[in-house]
Amino acid sequence: MVNKRPRKRWWFFAAFLFLFFVLLQVPAAWILARVAPQNAYVDSISGSLWQGQADWRLQNLQGVVSWRFKPLSILTFKLGADVELRTGETRLDGQLALGYHQMRIEKLNGQIASDTLTTLLPWQWPSPPVQLRDLTVIRHKEKGWQRAEGQMNWVGGTLGYPFEGRVERANLPPLVANLSADQGKLQLNLSNGQRERMGDIYLSADNMLEVQLTQRLLLTVSGYHGQAGMDTAVVSTRQPLSSLSAP
Repeated sequence: MVNKRPRKRWWFFAAFLFLFFVLLQVPAAWILARVAPQNAYVDSISGSLWQGQADWRLQNLQGVVSWRFKPLSILTFKLGADVELRTGETRLDGQLALGYHQMRIEKLNGQIASDTLTTLLPWQWPSPPVQLRDLTVIRHKEKGWQRAEGQMNWVGGTLGYPFEGRVERANLPPLVANLSADQGKLQLNLSNGQRERMGDIYLSADNMLEVQLTQRLLLTVSGYHGQAGMDTAVVSTRQPLSSLSAP
C-alpha cells in the first residue's frame, strides 16, 4: 500500500507560506518601529505590509508613498510591490523588487515636476515637467548597474544656472534621454528632437556622476562662442552625486 501522506518538506513549505502571509497582515508601522526605530525618513504609516501608505521626506523633499505587495514575487526569492510616489506635482508609479543582492525598478512611468527639480538642484528650471516612460533599472549590490532601459523626455525651455558668481542662461531645445547600462554604470544619452547628440550622463556604482556636454548643447548658452565639432564633448565633469544636493 502506497503511503500518500505529504512529505515533511511540504509541511515546512506550507507552514512557511502561512507565517509569511500572516506577517504581511501585521501593521507596517509596528514592524518599522522594531526594525528601524530611529527611522528619520518615513512616518504617518497606515496599512500593512500587504498594502498601505506613508509620508516620506528626504532632505528638502517630502511626499506620500503607497504600496501593494505582489505575492508571486516570492517565487523568485524577492520582495516585490507596486509602488506609487507623490511629491508636489511629481507623480511616479512602477514596480519595486528587492532581493538579497539586487534591486529592480520596472515599468516606471510618470513625471518629475519643475518644483521637485528645483528642490534637488537649485537652478531656475522651466515649468514643463520631465516625462518618464517605461524605465527599468537593475542594480546589483556589488556589480553596480546591470541593466537599464526606457526613455525620459523634456520639452526644454530657458534654464538658469549659477556659474562663477552669476546666472547663465541656456535656451534648451526638446531633449530625449535614453537609458542604458554598461560596465556597471548607468548611462543617459542626451539627444535633441533630430536625434543629434547633446551629451552623456554616467552614474557609477559608487555614486560618482560624470557629465559630458557637446558643442551642440553649449551653443544654446547665451554668449557662448566656442569652436569645435558639434558632437565634440567640450565640457566634462566628474563629482559625487551628493555634491549636487540642495543646501
